[in-house]
Amino acid sequence: MCGAQPTQASPAVAAPVEPGIAQGMPGVTPDPGAASTEAAVSSVPAGPPSGIALILPSKAAGFKAPAEAARKGFMAARGISVDKPVVTVLETDGSAAGAVAAYRQALAANVAVVVGPLTKTEAAAVQNEPIRVPTLMLNTPDGTLNPVHGLYALSLSVELEAKAAAEAVFRPEASTAVVITMPAPLSKRSGAAFSDAWTKLGGTVKDTIEYSGNPVKIKRAVERARSEVVFLATDADRARVIRPFLGRNQTIIATSQVYAMPRPEGPAALAGHDELLKINDLNGLRFIDMPWLHQPDHTAVMVYPHPNPPLSADQERLYALGIDAFRVAEQLAKKRDTFDLDGVIGKLSVHQGLIGRAPIEAEYRDGAPVTLSDAVLAHGDAGGDGTPAGAAR
Repeated sequence: MCGAQPTQASPAVAAPVEPGIAQGMPGVTPDPGAASTEAAVSSVPAGPPSGIALILPSKAAGFKAPAEAARKGFMAARGISVDKPVVTVLETDGSAAGAVAAYRQALAANVAVVVGPLTKTEAAAVQNEPIRVPTLMLNTPDGTLNPVHGLYALSLSVELEAKAAAEAVFRPEASTAVVITMPAPLSKRSGAAFSDAWTKLGGTVKDTIEYSGNPVKIKRAVERARSEVVFLATDADRARVIRPFLGRNQTIIATSQVYAMPRPEGPAALAGHDELLKINDLNGLRFIDMPWLHQPDHTAVMVYPHPNPPLSADQERLYALGIDAFRVAEQLAKKRDTFDLDGVIGKLSVHQGLIGRAPIEAEYRDGAPVTLSDAVLAHGDAGGDGTPAGAAR
């Protein structure tokens, strides 16, 4: 997960109280460096484990809004749950030490399930802790996830979306592709994941082009490559600039980065017009995303309340991640380790620690996204080596 990471750890603290959220946690040592795992476990309250601990980087610079979006989604799902388990929110500063302190606090409170942390740095630290209760991380560390019993990862991986994009459009008779990236690390990772998946499918990546602000250069490079597919590893603003310069005879596909839910500004917004704007510049562009944003009649999407006022697309995705994280955590609390969920972030398949996520595919038509399929299968776990959407990627 990218973004600034604080250099000094601060103690994890319980969030303010609201319905369904516990305030304190018994047996917690305030200094994250002062208590060992053994000391924390020695203070576990008597009785069977109960409740859920939710670890979020609410005190980390740049992560307050993503953490709050995930928390709201998690609590929205709890709000319509039959069991309504007590949820204790532990706020961290996004550092490895802070995450470890929060995780040990959760163990000391004798919770049934731990959900979190959200950043890649924190996930890397927590996966090396003794996993004493089912632990659902909301991100994956760089490299390989430790195959530890009881450790799960559910994330909005841009790498998984890029892989799904390759699988959605690959055909043996149309097996050449061009990848267009930006200088940003997230874009580079997305482009590399698509190239890797495309090659493994039997395709050829004829060129990888970095967009530097001149769409005409992109147009000429793509024309020289004469490929059947173009993968845009760009954000929504750059996609709007580049797409009109690409041909109509090629398949153009991207990840969810190209969808940003634009709304009216200025006088139109003041007049109360809140409908999404049409973006005809993107017509013909296909992209990978989640049911939450594009399938209002989806069974699960209809059940859960949407934020009001609406959030940005990136934060809506984190809100949706929070919803499905709660749903998975409920099943883990019942000691189920193999099950399927028709999730709001995609079809989820949980099998003994691995969580597969199948997103959906959409295409811009008449300036608006139209869903093309129920799910696009991307083989592998939901986290891969990727990161969540938006500021939390």
